[in-house]
Amino acid sequence: MTSPESPEPSDVKELPAPARMVIEDDVAWIHLDDPEKSVNTLSTRYFEWFEQQIDHLSQNPVSGLVLISDKPGYFIVGADIEELQAFKDPQDVLAMIRRGHALVNRFADLPFPVVAAIDGACLGGGLELSLACDLRVATNASHTKLGVPEVQLGLYPGLGGTQRLPRLIGVPDALDMILTGKQIPAKKAKKLGLVDAVCDPLVLRQAALELVAMGKPGSKGYRGPGRKVIKGGLGKRAADLLARTPGARRLVYDKARETVLKKSGGHYPAPLKAIEVVREGIGLPLNKALEIEAAGFADLVVTDVAKGLISIFFTKNDVDSRSAALAKAARPVDRIGVLGAGFMGSGVAQVLSHKGYEVLLKDRDHEGVGKGLRHCNDLFGKLTKRRRMTPVERKLAMSRILPRIDYEGFGRVPIVIEAVFEDVGIKHQVIREVEAVGSDDLIFASNTSTIPIARLAEASKRPENMVGMHFFSPVHKMPLVEVIKTKQTSDEAVATTVDIGRRMGKTIIVVNDGPGFFTSRVLGPFINEALWCLSQGASVEQIDRVVTKWGWPVGPIALLDEVGLDIANHAGQVIAEYAGDRADTSPVFQRMIDSERLGRKSKRGFYDYRQTPKKVDPSMYEAIGWEPAEIDDLEIIERTWMQMLNETARCIEDGIIENPHDIDIGVIFGFGFPPFRGGILREADKQGLDYVVARLEDYADAYGERLAPAQLLRDMANKGETFHRYGD
Repeated sequence: MTSPESPEPSDVKELPAPARMVIEDDVAWIHLDDPEKSVNTLSTRYFEWFEQQIDHLSQNPVSGLVLISDKPGYFIVGADIEELQAFKDPQDVLAMIRRGHALVNRFADLPFPVVAAIDGACLGGGLELSLACDLRVATNASHTKLGVPEVQLGLYPGLGGTQRLPRLIGVPDALDMILTGKQIPAKKAKKLGLVDAVCDPLVLRQAALELVAMGKPGSKGYRGPGRKVIKGGLGKRAADLLARTPGARRLVYDKARETVLKKSGGHYPAPLKAIEVVREGIGLPLNKALEIEAAGFADLVVTDVAKGLISIFFTKNDVDSRSAALAKAARPVDRIGVLGAGFMGSGVAQVLSHKGYEVLLKDRDHEGVGKGLRHCNDLFGKLTKRRRMTPVERKLAMSRILPRIDYEGFGRVPIVIEAVFEDVGIKHQVIREVEAVGSDDLIFASNTSTIPIARLAEASKRPENMVGMHFFSPVHKMPLVEVIKTKQTSDEAVATTVDIGRRMGKTIIVVNDGPGFFTSRVLGPFINEALWCLSQGASVEQIDRVVTKWGWPVGPIALLDEVGLDIANHAGQVIAEYAGDRADTSPVFQRMIDSERLGRKSKRGFYDYRQTPKKVDPSMYEAIGWEPAEIDDLEIIERTWMQMLNETARCIEDGIIENPHDIDIGVIFGFGFPPFRGGILREADKQGLDYVVARLEDYADAYGERLAPAQLLRDMANKGETFHRYGD
């Protein structure tokens, strides 16, 4: 937590060149390798260096130029985000983008062939620079990905991508890449016409020279393929033609806009602006179209949405770097036991197997483990259908999952992940059973969402090896894992658990032990307050509508139906043992359970799932004794998210979690706090803690002490403090 202060001036030092150019046999090679960065990113440093090299080549022509990276696994991964984040004035951004456009245009205008030789991630500005080259070759290595992911930062491609990409591969495929930020492998890029050749990494230089030897496309001496035709079937070519035809193009762009609005709720201006810029620019000369792109990009950079999403980028990098440092102390693991083959346990097993681990998947009987195996196979089948893995890879992955109805082989696993029913007695029994057959240094990681790990460790002979590993459902989609440590948990147990989570592709936050840990503990008050709003007269329709309009992916009532009211109620009871009167659970919970409305699992909850699409069940209102009353939309929003903030502050007070970055990543990646708001603490800073405290005090006066602001919030508001430093 910080007070407002001016940043300290940094020492200015002369930085080494971000690349080097050598000439071999009349071919110039630009080796991209910024010694100041772990990856190559475009910045004004790169602009200056490139400008100097082009000046030299303009005066001293060669037979060809090749851009190649010396950083293993990376070409250029985009722009220098720190530089972008520093901009406050759109005019400053516009000047930088115009300079970038002038630079890439100079690459395109060189009188000899220019080739991008791509091995590794070629993203954002890196791909846009390659689009200005005459020809592109990419390796078939798994680390080679091409894409324009700027939309994930609240932006769109600003170095020509919105104009050169649709001209090269067609409007439909270009919009798909721009609006989704997807990253594609080299073979698909070749199929789209994005690259001209694909090769093995070992022969990349030779393949690049072969493209140079073809000459410059459009020149008299060019010996390569003729004019490129938009790839794809008749339908795709027709759609591209429509997108370029005045009067008819609205059909394509309106459809794209409709899709974006449906997915984003209109909270993200970048994809909508990208559609507009592509539509306006496609019929203009390139130089005019680039001006439109530059102006729109400059406006987006300084928006709150872009600032929020860019802050998440740096926040995640910080969280990932700290978890990577922790993982260095991990013990080696290649085989893992998973206890419980239900939806969560089999989901964990599937991801572990996909990442190369051998998994012993245990359930109590053949029927249970069989269901788990079918779930794993179905998930792999979806990956195969989407060509994310081959049929052979699918078979190999399934062969790494070894079904068990006893503990055979568990003596040779260094760690087990437990995902059995959320009951202390059952978990204690499982701990004793596995410790009886496991090695003396076996690590036991529980996937409990609420039960304190110290309470589970009461059944363990080795509490120093007890740790929490809280996954989110569905495991293969949700990016967060919450690792929980007690006062007794060893550093090695934490490090090993963190390392496994990272290898599964998850973002890891490490928190201290306590009922509900961090994520479950702060999500509960959010849902509970929504139910209080319902019991006080707001409708389900209003609550879910206003909360999703604020930016959540689903409303709290719909989310509760998905979780299951019985499960949520059980979790609430565990946390209530600690929270006491402050929990103040809404009576709606018990009334719904008494009427056997448990959510989607029972086909009926607040919504009726016996019809498609689901609709609010009118009979539910009678079951909970609801009477309509007017509650303001803003009140619903503030009571729900501020209650989550309130409990977050209490988690900080109790020492459960401390780092603001972990908190913001936890709420966004764990259950979908609106990403464009930058996280719950950034939202609190933006609104002002004095305002938050005043509103909570008003709500507490009206509805009870559960809404009274935490002491931490009061203290920080009185001191004028923020959770994040200004500009952080």
